[in-house]
Parts: sequence; C-alpha cells; structure tokens
Amino acid sequence: MPKTWVFPGSFDPVTRGHEDLIRRAAALCDQLCVAVLINPDKHGFLPLKKRIALLDEVCAGIPNAVVESYNGLLADYARMKQADAVVRGVRSASEMETELPWAAFNRMLYERFEAIYLPARPELRDVSSSMVRQLAAFGGDISPFVPDCCADTIKEYMAHRV
Repeated sequence: MPKTWVFPGSFDPVTRGHEDLIRRAAALCDQLCVAVLINPDKHGFLPLKKRIALLDEVCAGIPNAVVESYNGLLADYARMKQADAVVRGVRSASEMETELPWAAFNRMLYERFEAIYLPARPELRDVSSSMVRQLAAFGGDISPFVPDCCADTIKEYMAHRV
C-alpha cells in the first residue's frame, strides 16, 4: 500500500532546512504533499502564489513531491489526502515540546494522524524563515540560507516591497 505523507508549513520563505526535510521525507514515502499553510491571521512576507512557485522549483527534481496550499485544519487536510503521516522538522527540544501537544490534538481530530519528526541537520538547525526575512530586510546575503533557485526571487521581492 502506497504511503502518503504531508509536510505542512508556511514556507515564508522556503529555506535550505525546508529543502533538506523535503528531500529526506520524500525518500521515505511514496508521495509527499508539501502543503503551504494559508493562515488568515498572518500577513505573509511572500504572497501565497510566490511561495508555491518557489517550492515548485525546489521540488522540480523530486518526482514524488507535490506542492499544494491548504486552508483549514491540518487534520482535515491529512484526512482529505488520506495521509499516513505528517512530517515535521524539529530544530530544538523546545520545538519538540511545542509539536507534541499539536500532534495529540490532531490525532483527536483524525484518528489516523501520525506525526513523524525529522531532526534538522546540525548545519541547518539555526536557519529559520524569520531569520531569512530579517536578513533580507536589511539587505544581507541570504544565499547561504535559501535554495539556489530562491535567493534572487526573494531579493527582488524585498527590493520592490521597500
């Protein structure tokens, strides 16, 4: 039976850490749904369409990865996809403490909900989307922290926002 996993996030913007987790998770399942969160309470740095386009580029060489957006509860999206698991990256013990209650909550909403936690590689552990946004806002070089296909697009977008 094919295994479908979901890797949810805001990906605002996508980082090398996200890229690494996508590649690692895709190697462990038959289909990986990279699900871009639509959060009505947040105004994103990059528009949803831009985040999806960047993730499409990141996933271009990964045949079993698909990029979609979702609006609503993660448990509902996992149910709709008939997912076997949801993948989350963790960079620290405090992130794990935050993730565990969410996994329990989602399992109450969707009985098949399983959470798989992939630890961040040590060299990527300190990379976050918020750090990349801050660095980009001040004109810093974000290229070491984002996939090669994304750096110029993010810089261009930042230049037009100012």
